[in-house]
Amino acid sequence: MQLNDHWRKIVKTLIFAVLCTEMQTTYTHRDLAAKRGIGLAEMDAIAAAGGEDRFRQKMMEAPHHVSIRLLAQERDYFGKGHICSGALVAPSVVLTVSSCIFSQVKRSYYHPSELRVMLGNPQRFAPHDQGLIYGVTHIHQPPKDLALAILMLENDVPTDHPYIQPISLPSPGATSVLDSESSNLLKISTWGYDSNIRELHDLVTLNATHTSCHQQQSKSPRICVQSEATNSTSGHVYMDAGATLTERDRLLGLRSMDGGFEDVASHVEWILAKIGDGGNQNSSIWGILGFLLFTGYVITISSKSFST
Repeated sequence: MQLNDHWRKIVKTLIFAVLCTEMQTTYTHRDLAAKRGIGLAEMDAIAAAGGEDRFRQKMMEAPHHVSIRLLAQERDYFGKGHICSGALVAPSVVLTVSSCIFSQVKRSYYHPSELRVMLGNPQRFAPHDQGLIYGVTHIHQPPKDLALAILMLENDVPTDHPYIQPISLPSPGATSVLDSESSNLLKISTWGYDSNIRELHDLVTLNATHTSCHQQQSKSPRICVQSEATNSTSGHVYMDAGATLTERDRLLGLRSMDGGFEDVASHVEWILAKIGDGGNQNSSIWGILGFLLFTGYVITISSKSFST
């Protein structure tokens, strides 16, 4: 009878371990609102004020755009943890500038567990049903001569999501020099601050033209552009780090902390070498290894208890 009790405990422990490895930190904005005590009626009123058509239009202007957030600050209220922007370039791969995920306080890169990535919502401070929050399983820090970082998400973004779409990378070996025909098709998407230094709630899309870089002091190549006001913006916009510069459906650059856009084309070979097929492979492998190690530990402890 005592032997059966021991095996029951082992089975229960293994079941609990399986459930833990299957748990994900991905959740919808509605779930997050409920966790933080935001009333659903209040959340729906926020969405209604902007209008679903306006929401859809905003999101489809930059379906690749993401908000990178610090979990510790995000627990205070939705949107507080936003530290920079980034771009989804594969089902579970986000690019941003490396300075975005470097803590000036700790003088080191953030741990993946400290970060969350918001996708599918152009509103910084308002949750939305279609929005997703993903955890980060791994960060690829760049070599010394490059300036972009790769964030691996815990799950692949659903391919049929109506408001989220990865953006294409430049082809390996492609030049970052923009010709005159493409220069009037450049778009910048960003959060940040308005001319009164107020945080922008809505994602802003700006037209841009290619310009020459003057007195460039950077460890990696950059693209310089001049942004132009649109009907949806008035006054100057102070852009986010990680703001995306695109040409049609191609990612050209990500804005650095000190201005200018880090040239994605010069990073492409390194990016492709790190991400493989761009799917969620790292987290599943480590989850399986962790489960096997835990199982071995439980069996070892149980065997010792039987022998005594």
